[in-house]
Amino acid sequence: MSQEKAAQIVVIGASEHNLKNVSLKIPRDTLTVFTGVSGSGKSSLAFDTIFKEGQRRFVESLSAYARQFLGQSDKPKVEHIEGLSPTISVDQKTVNRNPRSTVGTITEIYDHYRLLFARLGKPHCPECGTRITSQTPEQITDYAYVDALNEQCLILAPMVRERKGEYRKELEEWAAEGYVRARIDGEVRRLDEEIRLARYEKHTIELVLDRLTITPKEKSRFTEGIEKALILGNGLAILNYAKKSTEPDAENQLEQSQQKDHLFSQLMACPSCQIALPEMEPRLFSFNAPQGACPTCNGIGHTSTFTEEKLCDPELSISEGSINCFSEKGNLLYTKIDQRHVTSLLKNFEINEKTLWKNLSVKQRQLILYGNTKMKLGVSNIFRFPGQFLKKLEKQQWAGFIPILQFVYRFVKGPLEKFQHTAVCPDCAGMRLNKMALAVTLHGHNINSLSGESIESSVSFFENLNLTETEKKIGRDIFREIRDRLNFLNDVGVGYLTLERSAATLSGGEGQRIRLASQLGSGLQGVLYVLDEPSIGLHQSDNKKLIRTLRKLRDRGNTVLVVEHDEETIVSADHLVDIGPVAGQDGGHITAQGSLKNIIEVPESITGQFLSGEEKISIPETRRLPSRKKITITGANLNNLNNINCDIPLGIFVAVAGVS
Repeated sequence: MSQEKAAQIVVIGASEHNLKNVSLKIPRDTLTVFTGVSGSGKSSLAFDTIFKEGQRRFVESLSAYARQFLGQSDKPKVEHIEGLSPTISVDQKTVNRNPRSTVGTITEIYDHYRLLFARLGKPHCPECGTRITSQTPEQITDYAYVDALNEQCLILAPMVRERKGEYRKELEEWAAEGYVRARIDGEVRRLDEEIRLARYEKHTIELVLDRLTITPKEKSRFTEGIEKALILGNGLAILNYAKKSTEPDAENQLEQSQQKDHLFSQLMACPSCQIALPEMEPRLFSFNAPQGACPTCNGIGHTSTFTEEKLCDPELSISEGSINCFSEKGNLLYTKIDQRHVTSLLKNFEINEKTLWKNLSVKQRQLILYGNTKMKLGVSNIFRFPGQFLKKLEKQQWAGFIPILQFVYRFVKGPLEKFQHTAVCPDCAGMRLNKMALAVTLHGHNINSLSGESIESSVSFFENLNLTETEKKIGRDIFREIRDRLNFLNDVGVGYLTLERSAATLSGGEGQRIRLASQLGSGLQGVLYVLDEPSIGLHQSDNKKLIRTLRKLRDRGNTVLVVEHDEETIVSADHLVDIGPVAGQDGGHITAQGSLKNIIEVPESITGQFLSGEEKISIPETRRLPSRKKITITGANLNNLNNINCDIPLGIFVAVAGVS
């Protein structure tokens, strides 16, 4: 390839979709804009030809083993393309519909936040707010002798916490060292028996160091066990004891006992509340990990529960179908419970099935919906799903419609969602994290409040942070990475977003600009970027930021191809390609290319006519008057809306404007 050819991308005979045997040369390391009327073939050339061929060549360069996982890509309808670099597409597809994805997670800034709080965060007690400090073995002993005197207690040393692996070698070593038992995933097992753990599942393993009754004469032995647990558990120890129920029914005594783990830390614990903080690691601040997620909502920030209002029609009786979660065959969804069982149940409860639901007493409705363990249902093995919940059903106890549906929902979600009410989690108030993670602060902010600030405010916060020498030394690289990534996001015009904003609520344009900022953060060079209308949805006041970002991407040694209609972006391009002259089958030709002057000088170019001012969008002399009909919005508070009230007139063209 000659030096002249190497300096440009050469496309010969492109015929994808409505393209008419298009041939052109695009200078490398420039900002090139593809423009033209909608449907003229811009995306067919930029995405379906140039980008697609670049991707296909990349896949072909991989080994046969790697290609089998990526699938085959058809060659676009083009005779020849040369001068292609590795290609990356940044389009307008929504970033992610996963409810766990946020702006912070998809840009990886939240990962750096987690690392920052794990290294420099100041832990506080989630109950009283005091700074958490270390606990000595003697303090742990004193607490246990107050809280668990005369009770059976297990002293455990945490060895593995929520990690994948078989741990065969470790279990053998512990057995050889004289340890007899270990608690594995909640079950105490002997180490001399054969233990097989699933390699790709997470496991928690704690060595059982002693089992004793907490009495004054055993205090020395108890303290020694605590000291050993702290050594083996790297500063952590677990005490497990069960408070026996006072119920006279011996059969139910085991079920009624309350086994409870008490975690103690030699490093961090509140002396007054006796609350120990787990190890300060990034997982503690992740709402996608069990160590950090709110236990009530599992890190989602909201809860979905089955409610009486969603399940029951108050104007019907049970015999008429007031409980509307039954299938067409007459079964409770995904169970074997049918109308016969319900009739028998109501008879035992002395409830008339012909009484309207709204006329039933509160107690009667509670019995039907939430159950009564003393009442026999008359059916066992009502569904095949595994789990502890089956123990209650195997005894034929009536668990209630709502608990049964909650259990079924773990396995089959879609058809049952219409019976649920979604609300902000009552425990974490939508913050997704547990109280331990939220009790760690950095310069007056916990990780949630910092994520709740706009990106623009966060840039200012980190720029003006007064760090100690220790913080500068430990967090130097982390702070630099956070500042760079926040600045990239601010530069592409999404500084109004917060890092906690759900990815599913982003528009296509916002998602594209966030991915563009991520590419800036990656620092790649020699890449061919193809973008699809990055200015869409962006206010004119933010256009300069976007154009500056595109130029920054170009100046790193990349070629940037942009499909665009925005005038300011078109004027700022190094090279223009106008495709037309019209849309559809009559389009697909190169109408003009080159500089802005070259485009304007071609009379066939509709784009050139508008850029030169020959063509204009005329403002109507008269406008349709609004009718009396209107849409009234009261108290809108979604995302950053501040209790907005407004009226939108019907029957006319209404525009909603404002900065991005």
